[in-house]
Amino acid sequence: MKDFSRRQFLKHIGAAAGLLLTSRGVLSLPAFSDDSQPFEMLVVGDSMISAQGLKEENKFYYLVKEWLQQEVFGTSRQVNLKVKSHSGSRIYLHEDEIEEYRKVGDDVNKFHHPEINLSFPSIRAQMDSARKEYENPETVNLILLSGGITDVLVANTVNPFLNEKKMRELIHKYCNEAMREMLEHAAKTFPNAVIGVIGYFPIVSTKSNVNQLSRYLFKVVKFPHPLQWTFTNGMSKQFMKILRKNMAMRSRIWVSESNRELNEAIAKVNAKFDKPKVIFVETPITEENCYGTKNTLLWETDKDNFPNDERYQERKIECPKALSEIKFHHYGKLSERLCELAAIGHPNIEGSKAYAEAIKNKLKPVFDGQNKEEKL
Repeated sequence: MKDFSRRQFLKHIGAAAGLLLTSRGVLSLPAFSDDSQPFEMLVVGDSMISAQGLKEENKFYYLVKEWLQQEVFGTSRQVNLKVKSHSGSRIYLHEDEIEEYRKVGDDVNKFHHPEINLSFPSIRAQMDSARKEYENPETVNLILLSGGITDVLVANTVNPFLNEKKMRELIHKYCNEAMREMLEHAAKTFPNAVIGVIGYFPIVSTKSNVNQLSRYLFKVVKFPHPLQWTFTNGMSKQFMKILRKNMAMRSRIWVSESNRELNEAIAKVNAKFDKPKVIFVETPITEENCYGTKNTLLWETDKDNFPNDERYQERKIECPKALSEIKFHHYGKLSERLCELAAIGHPNIEGSKAYAEAIKNKLKPVFDGQNKEEKL
């Protein structure tokens, strides 16, 4: 790495990272391999890491890649990016889904347009696909991934009518047990990679605008736009406020429990290695800027009740094309509609920037730790 770049790192790391390195020691940090080779970066997972609704140059994994290339390595090392993530991907396909796809002859290993919310290829299948494309899996330096919410089901993370015990069981099953198995597979498949697990955010809070929540529901069920007043009048608003409060409580449980379970899974995997291989990136999005808030960092619907993301028009074309090729539709007749609306509630441009900063802040101590280790 160039001396100038190294000085830039030290300037921006700050006292907090210094204390971390002092307390844990350099040898307790993961490390990247020899920088005489290109830096290989792999992205796998669901719509979270895929950054649904954003153009490529605005996706947070791309912002991280550009930061690595321009500020970390400069001309001294080429950064190569491989992306396998896509909307809707599960950690692994559930047995009932596999059976349905098998019955109709759908190919669960076929990749479609990444904006199409399909459960396949699974995240594990994405890794295996990437592995085949690398001449040597040991050259992979960094993996960024997210997973679990599509297994739990997004609706269940805010559904106040779902039994809370059942919700917690689902979070444990997928964000802990399934994630641990997947991380172990990733660590074995790409033995030199540092793995960054991206945390999920609160979808709804008591700060969320009631009308904005209502409009999204209208869009999903195709409720006639002129009749929206039936859900935004005084009496209905009171009901929606109660619903919002209960949804916010479930959203809070989702974030705290998924964070806890993901961290536990990560700790179990790291315990198997001399150095930690997996780091957790907590969401920068809070209840103050989640869906429907004044300064939201998530995509919403515009004044005409259409998704306000960068790729809505693209999905209107690609969703029917992809879904026409697939015989089993997980969401039935709503599949195409939900596909078109899929970006709503995902990080917008500013939200993506916030996630990129959070990832960079987690990676800076790793690079600095390697620099110090090289000097020993």
